[in-house]
Amino acid sequence: MLVFGSYLIIVGGVVMGFFPHHILTILDLKVDNDTFVRMTGLLAAILGVNYFLMVRETTVICFKFSIIMRYLAALFMFSMVITGISPQNLLLLAFGDAMAATWTLLALRKDQQENQ
Repeated sequence: MLVFGSYLIIVGGVVMGFFPHHILTILDLKVDNDTFVRMTGLLAAILGVNYFLMVRETTVICFKFSIIMRYLAALFMFSMVITGISPQNLLLLAFGDAMAATWTLLALRKDQQENQ
C-alpha cells in the first residue's frame, strides 16, 4: 500500500497537478482546459496520503475495500476503451490498478496465512 500510495502522490499529485500535458499525451487524451486534470491529480494525491495512513494504522478493512474499488476502477476504464469513449492508452492505467489490487490481495492473503 505504501507503493500504491507513493504512485498516487507522484503520478497523481505531482505529474497531473503540475505537468498535466505529459500524462494526457501518454494517455492520448485531449482537453481544452486542464483544470479538471489538475484537480483530479490533487484528489489522487489525497488518496495517496490516505493509503499511507492506512498502512500506519493497519486498517485491514480499508485494504480489502481498496482491492474491490481498484478492480472496479480497472473494469470501468476497460469499459470506456471497449465502447470507444476513451483511447486504448487508458488500458495502461487499468492494468496498473488491476495489478496493484492483485498485489494487495496477495499480500493480505500471505499476511493472513503467516498470522494463523
